[in-house]
Amino acid sequence: MAQIIELPRQADGEGFYIYFTGGFRAAKVADDAWRIEPIFANDKPCAAGPLTKIQLQSLVKQNNFQAVAFHRFGWVDGAYHSSWAPIIPNKTNHLEGPASLWSNIAGNIARPRTKDFFESSKSRTGEEIAKAIDDQHPVEALARYISLSLRSMDISVEQIAVHYHEQLVNRMASGRLDHTRSSNTLSQTLYAHVHSFFLHLGAARDYLGALVAYRIGLDPKKFDSMARLVGELRYTNSPADPLLALLLTSGNIVVHPQSPNKFQVSGWMQEVTALRNELVHKRPYGSKYNERAGWVVTLQKEAGLFRYFRPLEINGKAEKDVFDVLHHHYVQCTSLMHECAKASGQDTAMMHITDRDVISLEVQDLGKSDI
Repeated sequence: MAQIIELPRQADGEGFYIYFTGGFRAAKVADDAWRIEPIFANDKPCAAGPLTKIQLQSLVKQNNFQAVAFHRFGWVDGAYHSSWAPIIPNKTNHLEGPASLWSNIAGNIARPRTKDFFESSKSRTGEEIAKAIDDQHPVEALARYISLSLRSMDISVEQIAVHYHEQLVNRMASGRLDHTRSSNTLSQTLYAHVHSFFLHLGAARDYLGALVAYRIGLDPKKFDSMARLVGELRYTNSPADPLLALLLTSGNIVVHPQSPNKFQVSGWMQEVTALRNELVHKRPYGSKYNERAGWVVTLQKEAGLFRYFRPLEINGKAEKDVFDVLHHHYVQCTSLMHECAKASGQDTAMMHITDRDVISLEVQDLGKSDI
């Protein structure tokens, strides 16, 4: 008789991490208590703590780790759930990232639009429900597209952060801390997520361009990218729009130096567009010899602190770490998209559920976190 074995399910629980560049992360274990990992102690990868918030900040600053995002995750009835909130400089509240803000905009347009449809007592078919939901206003649709693209970009960054952490732990476990180049089959996963990052960043940029085009009276289906929007703009009849004004004041769009009546992409947007064109349209990341292996860099040997380094070759030079480069563009993109959501004039508020919205409620005690 064939054996039947029940598949194990993860016990209920939750955790909270801050991910940093270099493969470093910190787990919150209690109020003002953090556990850092990995450190190299007793010839093994280990976790150390607890550290206070001030101690953690000091350690991070000393070793030039850059905070990437807050990662909250857990299991309920064996089902995994996760949220990723990018850390945006000069913002004190990181509860909602730009992907959430743009999702809120789309939802706050969709709910009044579909209110009568769903409150009707008439029985609806699946096709009718799909049509009602998908019959979106252009602003609603483009806000949803921006949100989905930003969430996909978040996932790419999350997976790269996890990859770096795993590689650093594995190097410590094998004792390879001498700057020796090495690689494994997971490198292909890194290549895929770097490629994905630039695809989704570019998509969010172009959906933003289409949204601005719609707001200033252009056809978003025709002017469906930032490049096409900028190519159509003219200085003498440039319409007043808060999103367009933000792109101008931030230096991402400037007057063309040779054609004063025209505009061109500039600043960070020009920088990331050039790199995206290189790694999406000209060659994929991982195609250069220097990019096919990584190594460990010593930070504080006595304290057991190291970081993982994986080069990105740009203009024939492989001096920069690919995650450091991506993090720079991640910060710029999330900051701009956050500001644009707030400047759009649309409702970015999170949906509030009232007692009329609740059909049933089940409360579970998840107990204390294992992390």
